[in-house]
Amino acid sequence: MIRLRYLSVVRFSGPDAGTFLQAQLTADISALDDRQSTFAAYCSPQGKVFGLLLVGRQKNNFMVIGAAQLLPSIVQRLRIYIFRSKVEIEAMDTLPVYGVWPSHSANPAIAPLAPPGVPLQYAIAGDDVPSDETTDHWRHAELKQGITWLDSDTTEKFIPQMLGYDQIDAVSFSKGCYPGQEIVARTHYLGKVKRKPLILAVSGQVETQNGSAVKVQYGTESVNGTLIDSAPAPEANTLLFIVTRVLDDQKPISITCREQCYPLLSP
Repeated sequence: MIRLRYLSVVRFSGPDAGTFLQAQLTADISALDDRQSTFAAYCSPQGKVFGLLLVGRQKNNFMVIGAAQLLPSIVQRLRIYIFRSKVEIEAMDTLPVYGVWPSHSANPAIAPLAPPGVPLQYAIAGDDVPSDETTDHWRHAELKQGITWLDSDTTEKFIPQMLGYDQIDAVSFSKGCYPGQEIVARTHYLGKVKRKPLILAVSGQVETQNGSAVKVQYGTESVNGTLIDSAPAPEANTLLFIVTRVLDDQKPISITCREQCYPLLSP
């Protein structure tokens, strides 16, 4: 198990907790049975993502994992819309979040959250458990699966499809309304997503800053993009998560970040 200090937990409880989350998040929360989980996004009325969330149901309670940097502000915004709903929101700051490789045996007392379609599991532990690997290994695996939690430099800038959240089952296009749903659904059904995620590996360690502008080179043509996230990869390489216009008929060959050009290892 790997301690993920960049993630934190909030618990939603009360008779209306599930109904409340169903009306606020992009995923179909009402479809979750006990001990099931799903990725979801919380969006602005303009359809821009505040942050990625992992929602796990525990009977009538819902444990929600998100970026520690963003989760307090997301909760603060959610509280505005409680009105008369019977929902309690409690920050579980003392509960650490762990990454669990499916091939490894976790503490049998801990039921990991296993979002569908992703070969990674997350666990919320009551006690501090020694980590057996560094966070870099896990973050690299997350990016390879298209999982990026966002931070203060990338929040509220992209709709879910631009971040590929529809590809990790964080968006339901058949559920009812939620903030930004009209824009997200219209973009989906009209097929007008001009920018998409591109995950690229470059040689060596890259000095990066999330939210910074980059250029992706396709032969003689280059396109602008935004760096969303990065993680060290095996053999001293770096994995980059970029939102950009993807040229389907060409392969990227290099990326320019902070005025330095890096050849790609696996376009």
